[in-house]
Formats: sequence, structure tokens, C-alpha cells
Amino acid sequence: MTSPAVAPAAPVVLETRSVSKSYYGVPAVIDLSMTVARGETLAIIGPNGAGKSTYFGLIAGEHATVGGGAILFNGVDITRWPAHRRAQAGMSRTFQVARLFASRSVIECLQIAAAAKRAGYRSLLRDFRRHASVDQADIERIMAGLGLAGLEDSLAGNLAQGDRKRLELAMAMVQRPSLLLLDEPTAGMSTEDCLLTVDTLKSIQRADPDLTIVMTGHDMDVLFAVARRIVLMAEGKQVMDGTPEEVGSSQIARKVYLGDEHV
Repeated sequence: MTSPAVAPAAPVVLETRSVSKSYYGVPAVIDLSMTVARGETLAIIGPNGAGKSTYFGLIAGEHATVGGGAILFNGVDITRWPAHRRAQAGMSRTFQVARLFASRSVIECLQIAAAAKRAGYRSLLRDFRRHASVDQADIERIMAGLGLAGLEDSLAGNLAQGDRKRLELAMAMVQRPSLLLLDEPTAGMSTEDCLLTVDTLKSIQRADPDLTIVMTGHDMDVLFAVARRIVLMAEGKQVMDGTPEEVGSSQIARKVYLGDEHV
């Protein structure tokens, strides 16, 4: 009698090994180790000051780790790589406050982002159209999928908050990442825009099951609707790692967010 086949584990896309970061001697991330598999959607949650955005900065190369530690991306040690090299290797991210080229049109922002995967941002700002023409079909498809059709000629700096966040997500997606880092993807959005973002992220998951997504935020309805795994952080450390159902019903999570008197 043969044993039932066991599906192989998905390859690890991101691994952090004992990474730490302090600001003026105050720890923000402490000895944090984590692995994220290909195709996984992970949400990192926690109260303000938990270290979520700092951890994102360590992964993306905006902060240097202190006291050792290592970051591996698709099995390669990228600990000392600058942010632009990580982006060119397949890592894209968004921010709590959308970072756009405010004086550029929507289509120009997307063209710059698409071409930056190959050439880097500094040279592109001078002559980005020469690099980006081959990506036009992708740009138009992503704009349509994110509800940006018709806004091609609008200045990025004049967009409403929901459109600004969607444009930033579109700029990340046109780079065809294998790892997408979303820091507070619905920050400042209306309820309607949050619901649209949930639908958009689910569509992205369906369109590319191999895309790995790591996200943070405080809107539990959004995160729990999209993520299949939740990591809870507090005071720079990982407190819990489980499914949305496990974390949502956990007394530990309730204590971290609300304090002992509410448990």
C-alpha cells in the first residue's frame, strides 16, 4: 500500500535571521527571525511602536541591521544590498504615506516605475520614456485593474487619497515583483476605498498565485480578509504567528492591543 503523496513545501522567498534595529539606543526591532514562502500572504500586525514599519525598512534595505543578523531573498544573502538593488532583484514596496512623483502625471509615474527595474530612478527622471515604452501594455492593464483608467494625464500630486494609494500600488506592480511589501495599504482611505483595496488585492492574488505579499496595517478587517497568515509584533518582537482565525480569537492578541484590564 502506497502512502498518499505529500505536496512539497513552497520555496522560501524571504528569510530574516535575528535582525535588529535601534534608534538612538532605543530598540525598534529585536532579534527578529521569520520566513515567508512563495505565494504566501502574510500580515504583520501590532500596536503603534511595535516595530512593523522598521522591520519593513530592514527588509527593503532602507535601514541597516545592527548586531549581526541576516536577510535572505530567494536564498541569496542581501543583508548589505542597497534598496535599489533589492528592487531590481524583484522586491517592491509601498509606504504608509504614498511616495509619488507629485509633479508628474499618473502615466509618467508608472512609466518611471516600470523602467526603474532596469535602469534605476536617478537616470530615468531625465529620460524615462526611452526605457519604458516596452512596458506600455502592462501599464495599461494594471491601471485598469486598479481603477486608474481615465486618470493617465492627472498630476499625481492632485489625486485624492484613495487614488494616490492605488497609484503607489500600481507603481509597485508594474515592476513585476516576486515579493510585494505593503506598509499600511489603506492608510487614510475611506471605507469604500478600503473595500475596493481588499477586492484589488484578492484579484492580484488570483492573477499571480506565486506572488508573495507581506503587509502591515491597523485595519483588521482589511488584513484578515486578505492575509492567510498573521504575525503579531509588540515592542520590537514577534509575539504570535498563526492563521487569522487563531490570532483573531487569541487572548494574547487581545492583551497586546487592549491591555490586561480588557482581557
